[in-house]
Amino acid sequence: MTKKLEPYKRYIFLGIIFIALGVSFSTSLGDETGSLGTVFIAVGGLFFIIGMSKKRKEGK
Repeated sequence: MTKKLEPYKRYIFLGIIFIALGVSFSTSLGDETGSLGTVFIAVGGLFFIIGMSKKRKEGK
């Protein structure tokens, strides 16, 4: 039995995952994927903002 997440929760969860991957790429892999880590952090922040916006719209 699976339960689907609400749309805003999916975006927030995806944003958190991208941010976590970006931080790990930036710190542990440093020179090789430093810029990729920054891009992942930015994309994760974008998804997080989209999710919070959707949550606010659902609340109204």
